[in-house]
Amino acid sequence: MSIFDKYDLVDVQEDILTPEIPKTGLTIIVGSSGTGKTTILNSAGMKPVYINKDIPIYKLFKDEFEAESFLISSGLRSVPCWKRSINSVSNGEAHRAEIAVKLSQGCEFIDEFTSVVDRDTARALCHSINKLNTNRLVIATCHKDVLEWIDFDHAYDTDLCEWINRGSVRRNKSFGFNIAPCDTKKVWQIFKRNHYLSGSINKSANSWVAIHNGKAIAMTSVIAFPSGNWKDGWREHRTVVLPEFQGMGIGSALSDAVACHIVSTGARFFSKTSHPAFGEHRNKSPKWKATSKNMKIRNDYKADRDSKENGHKMAHAHRLCYSHEYIGLINETN
Repeated sequence: MSIFDKYDLVDVQEDILTPEIPKTGLTIIVGSSGTGKTTILNSAGMKPVYINKDIPIYKLFKDEFEAESFLISSGLRSVPCWKRSINSVSNGEAHRAEIAVKLSQGCEFIDEFTSVVDRDTARALCHSINKLNTNRLVIATCHKDVLEWIDFDHAYDTDLCEWINRGSVRRNKSFGFNIAPCDTKKVWQIFKRNHYLSGSINKSANSWVAIHNGKAIAMTSVIAFPSGNWKDGWREHRTVVLPEFQGMGIGSALSDAVACHIVSTGARFFSKTSHPAFGEHRNKSPKWKATSKNMKIRNDYKADRDSKENGHKMAHAHRLCYSHEYIGLINETN
């Protein structure tokens, strides 16, 4: 007697409907597990992509510049993890890295989109997808909440075997967080492993934290200019966003808010960064004014100086940096 006899098991051969997938635009195939999503992708031309999960992530690309471009576009902005392998990072970081690698190879298909990540990471991933400039991308997922967050052109429901009316989907793009002053030393422990330059922080830094649903998701800190510089001058020191919330503009929004607060007191606020996401945001923003050092190699850092900041300065000596002053908008601080 077979073990299956007591279950009155009847094998049912189910035919999977395979709709014709559009050749352009962003298409989402959504439905429960086992309803044919992967079969549909295969019928549309999806081919397997081999990814070596044991070598540093940045080595999966043609060169370091391509790695930077695709990893940032996919929302993986924690630069330290670029040197780690996919097998040694979190599920969310690994998922973003795999998407970046596939896109760099011209792949038009992403299967199991957000299936292995929490919904905060899923939402951030959707924001990153919205910013991609691709002629065609087909995404398959069992999570229907992505329909609220992605600006899709077409969507097919494998549960109902029908195309979804785009206008019937309620969009939910809003994402709010509160900002509060925080204990620098204590909060830095949460974020230090994700900063793109250093895990250290100045003991005299003043810091603020962004809180979403009771969770610290980002922080920024500022330090005063040395006494030899102008009075009431401040500069940004560290800004970090947790990986699962990267790609949503949270870091830029937090930095802008703190800069606005400082400028409203009559002080001046400056920031220097080599992170392209921050730098390009400020290049395009009317709230920031480029300084004479913007996007230039800092030759003035190459001098041999005996100061406690010399190591930090020398780290920037051969790095192209973005440099801006926050000026805000008219009446913004009134």
